[in-house]
Amino acid sequence: MSIQLFSHFMAGLLAVSLFTTLTVQGIKAILKEIKKDVPSNILASIVSIVLAVALSVGYAIMTNAEFSASYVVITIALAFTGWLCATNGYDKVKQAIEQVFGGK
Repeated sequence: MSIQLFSHFMAGLLAVSLFTTLTVQGIKAILKEIKKDVPSNILASIVSIVLAVALSVGYAIMTNAEFSASYVVITIALAFTGWLCATNGYDKVKQAIEQVFGGK
């Protein structure tokens, strides 16, 4: 993997994990208002997959890249690692804030 590809992957990972976290929290707030309950991990995995595919397609269109097997593997890795960062990141940050400020 070249340095340029790795840096693009890391930038994509940052975008996917950040937007997955924010989107899931927004969807959970909407679902809470209408009294529906969806497990956060399932919701985060769906959002992460959609965002990773959208980002990969957008990147391919902007750079005129051709789809290949390695491009598909990178997209799958982006969806999976984005999901991991989004689900583990938010819960750990929330837990740390509650511990520091003496929350519930």
